[in-house]
Amino acid sequence: MKLRGLLVFSHLASIVAVVLVIGVLALAILLRGTADVERRSMENALASVDHLFDQRFDELVYARNEITSRLAFRAPLGSDLASLGLLHDLLELYRVERIEVFRGLLREAEAYRWGRGSHPDLRTEWFPPNPSVAAQVTGGRPVAWVQLARSGPASLKLCAAIPSGGPQPARWVVVTEPIDRPLLSRLLPRGGVGAIFAGRDLLAAWPRHPQEGGGQSRDLESLLPPVPFAGLIPPLSVRHPLLQLDDGGSLDILLLAPRQASAEMLLVGLRTGFLVLVGGVLMAVALGSGVAAQLLAPLQSLLEGTAAMARGHLMVRLPTTRSDELGALTKEFNRMADEIRNTYVGVISTLAEVVEAKSHYTRQHIDRVERLTRLTAEVLEQRGWVRFSSHQRFILSVAAILHDVGKIAIANEILNKSGPLSVAERSQMLTHPEVGAVIVERMGKLERAAEIIRCAHEHFDGSGYPRGLKGEEIPIESRIILVVDAYDAMTMERPYSVVRPQEEAIAELRQEAGRQFDPVVVEAFIEAITGLEKETSGGPVAVDSGLYRILHAGGPGTFTAPRPPASPE
Repeated sequence: MKLRGLLVFSHLASIVAVVLVIGVLALAILLRGTADVERRSMENALASVDHLFDQRFDELVYARNEITSRLAFRAPLGSDLASLGLLHDLLELYRVERIEVFRGLLREAEAYRWGRGSHPDLRTEWFPPNPSVAAQVTGGRPVAWVQLARSGPASLKLCAAIPSGGPQPARWVVVTEPIDRPLLSRLLPRGGVGAIFAGRDLLAAWPRHPQEGGGQSRDLESLLPPVPFAGLIPPLSVRHPLLQLDDGGSLDILLLAPRQASAEMLLVGLRTGFLVLVGGVLMAVALGSGVAAQLLAPLQSLLEGTAAMARGHLMVRLPTTRSDELGALTKEFNRMADEIRNTYVGVISTLAEVVEAKSHYTRQHIDRVERLTRLTAEVLEQRGWVRFSSHQRFILSVAAILHDVGKIAIANEILNKSGPLSVAERSQMLTHPEVGAVIVERMGKLERAAEIIRCAHEHFDGSGYPRGLKGEEIPIESRIILVVDAYDAMTMERPYSVVRPQEEAIAELRQEAGRQFDPVVVEAFIEAITGLEKETSGGPVAVDSGLYRILHAGGPGTFTAPRPPASPE
């Protein structure tokens, strides 16, 4: 599971990294393109503001010049209705907000529109307080300057001298344009935010004046509509001079615009990136799990096979279906398993040869018992009475071959004695199951076979030896070997008994079923030898060669079968 987790995590980290890198690069490119579009849009808006202001300033210059011409060579104005009517006609004609006429240091007459031009702070301070502007006014030159206000709107002043026809006091006309929100609303594009500055002084802001002063552009950012990620994406800000004033300063316009398109693009990009990231995570998990399954399946098989070998499953052999490194590793495992199995088989062969050396009879007896034991086990499996794995069948063959290995500790005189055994001789003969079990146990990995050998002379009713086990306490393999051993003892020539016919031997087995023998095993054995006789048409009994025949014939030592279950027997 740890390796599977690492594989999934590596795929997950790789795909997440790729998605993040590609997503960040793509988002950066899109944001840069969007920023360029927004910048061009701001430049177009600035050009439009500049054009509209120039147009309005030209209108004011034209109005000043025309009013100056109309008042030239006329008698001074006063506060009479005729003078006021003339000035109001000029207000309407030239679309200005305020007209003032000065003679010397005195205000000769004034008129203004009710509304924008009526604020008291719009009245011109005469003479202009700026020395440069005052000098130009005195010199008769047209002058433009900005007059600041304490509480009301600032104003743009355009002044020109009125020609006179004699030694009369100098007269001037001043046309006033309030610098206020209505002016900005006409200059700015729809939905725009901006402000007009004279140097560092904030003159007016649109859509509304900041409630906290200071005259800094950062105060104006609060006027912008809210947009997503405002803290990450600063608004566009452009300051541009609109008019060079005659006092040496300038009238500037500041435009602000939220980067709405960039914010929306970032939002869409993050949403898309999140969806792509989720899809990438799912794909990484699926891909990582798939790769992990392909890699871990053979590794798991190797792990299970190794564990099975450690538990004594000598018949382990893994399928080699891959041609990569894992396939090579599987082949090496099989080669190692074959070598370990061949080592055990070689030891078994050696022990079998030692037993054979005791007497020729014993050699034939081992061959018959092993073959008939395997056949009886097959019948039990066919009838569903028991289920043997390949490892259990191997252990059964080993136990059948070595079931009398303990007799190597018995003197030949006792083994081959033609007469009855004495009490001492019989007592020594009864030790061979325990001796054989100890010998097989010391081989390692064959503890189950040793237990089968130890119980191979236990009777079903508990009257056997060496421990007096009965019924299901006796391993099924031991019960099989007991029946086969007894049958072979009755039907084959032995030093201390005569050969009995097969029918009589079978009758003896059935008679002892439930006492000495397991009834189920007896019937399975009888069915096995009966079926074998039918197949051979009454000829000599010939069972498929088992493990013993492989050992005896000197054939290949590898005795393989499919991989056993991973769980212990």
